Amino acid sequence: MTHEENRLQRQADKLHFYKIAAEAFPATGNVRARQSAAYLGIGLSTFWSYVEQGRIKRPTKYGVRLSVWEAEYIHQLKREGIPKATEKMEGEAA
Repeated sequence: MTHEENRLQRQADKLHFYKIAAEAFPATGNVRARQSAAYLGIGLSTFWSYVEQGRIKRPTKYGVRLSVWEAEYIHQLKREGIPKATEKMEGEAA
């Protein structure tokens, strides 16, 4: 395989992952960042950037390496859209 063919295959694999993640997204419970980003149709680094900007609320942390969000909250973001950086999130401190 050429470099270009490898790049195209990786891109196809990534799109397939996003499709599967969106179809298998739970209605309730906790979800990880990668799962949430895929469901929202954004990249993982963009997802974390939005968290840092306050556009997506901070996760619940379980230890140093486990961050989760409520699936219901991520569904709300999908329905209503991710707020602009200047908008206040419902339930967030000013």
